[in-house]
Amino acid sequence: MIKFLWYCYFGLYVFMKTVCFAPKIMFLRKFKPEKADAYAFKIFKIMCTHVLVKSKTDLKVSGLENIPEGACVFAGNHEAIFDVFAVLPCMKSITGFIAKQSLGKLPAVAWWMRQAHSVFIDRDNPREGIKAINQAVENLKAGYSVIVFPEGTRSLKSEIAEFKRGSLKLALKANVPIVPFTVDGTYRVLEVGNKVRGNKAKIIFHEPIYVENLSREEQKNITEIVHDIVKKAL
Repeated sequence: MIKFLWYCYFGLYVFMKTVCFAPKIMFLRKFKPEKADAYAFKIFKIMCTHVLVKSKTDLKVSGLENIPEGACVFAGNHEAIFDVFAVLPCMKSITGFIAKQSLGKLPAVAWWMRQAHSVFIDRDNPREGIKAINQAVENLKAGYSVIVFPEGTRSLKSEIAEFKRGSLKLALKANVPIVPFTVDGTYRVLEVGNKVRGNKAKIIFHEPIYVENLSREEQKNITEIVHDIVKKAL
């Protein structure tokens, strides 16, 4: 499929799903917030899985047994926008993203992300950025997991840049496990060429890091520790 037509299809698909399910979710949220959360996340995962199927992506996932019960921070490399569709269906419980502010301006997409308790960071406004991180910490304490891409941008290739220092402090503040994950091949799905073709991609979830068991020095260097784990699997 030509990439332009793919994006048109995707936009229409998300819009139609929002029109169909948003009224029920908004109604549930008034009276049964927890039920609304669960229902919205179920639909969100179905939507992401649909995108995987339609793109004919051959996705291999390993290490699902390493995902612990309860809230945690998932931290991995970021090859492409397609990472979102690949990673989210693997989540066992309600999980949001830490995303850049520009994604928050995409009406239907941002609405679904907010239903999963995602937070949007304005990189040009440090004060608002701190507020967003604090909100993510509160979400973790409330039992909602979060996906973080510590590189801060897409690589568009099978390489990994340095993780931004301090990008995983929220796990230390909330005292929740960190689950490193490695993504490879997703950039070939939408980011390369003029057509969306079936491509092979993989996700590996590594063993969780329980921050309470780390020494002070290890906590200080947590971004480097996670970075090395993710990089070794590329």
